[in-house]
Amino acid sequence: MRSFTLLSIILAIGLYVPLCIEIKSGKSTQNLFTWILWALLDGIAAATLFVQYGEYFLVATYSLGSSITSFFIFKSKSKKEWKSFETCITASVIVCVFIWCISGAWWATIASTTAVMAAGSLQLRDSFKKPYETPFWIYLGYTLANVFAVIGAKDWSVEQRLYPFSAGLLCLFITAGAAQQFWKAKPSLSSTEIQPQY
Repeated sequence: MRSFTLLSIILAIGLYVPLCIEIKSGKSTQNLFTWILWALLDGIAAATLFVQYGEYFLVATYSLGSSITSFFIFKSKSKKEWKSFETCITASVIVCVFIWCISGAWWATIASTTAVMAAGSLQLRDSFKKPYETPFWIYLGYTLANVFAVIGAKDWSVEQRLYPFSAGLLCLFITAGAAQQFWKAKPSLSSTEIQPQY
């Protein structure tokens, strides 16, 4: 395993610890269904890359980390909503498996990576709407982990660089949304607002 690839995996693993701590303490609010779908889709992507002898180590790490993070979000007091968008992304999980069965792992890698990015749009939206609840430094770390994976890959093929390149862009945009917390004042909850029911 190349040094940059190893560095990306170590960094990714290390980032899940403070993220889960922030979620448990209530300092960070994450979208539960985003993380569940990330875990499933990352698992599919890792499996398709594995059978093609591609760079699956970081993706497999993400799948495991996303599963653990989902558990912490589920146990937190975050509001959990399932809407039509979540249904569409869930359908994409089924589509990815179907594509794998009929077209092979190469196309399944493209489909699962695309679906991961689509699922991440939920967290991207939240990072711009509620930047003060999105951990800036952690998503910056994920951006760097993906950059290291891109650098450490063998070539510019779908099996080697599509996933980390795409995930790196997604994390970069989420980081940009979260960066608003450094100049955007956090709104205070007025006494007249209705508290969410959990």
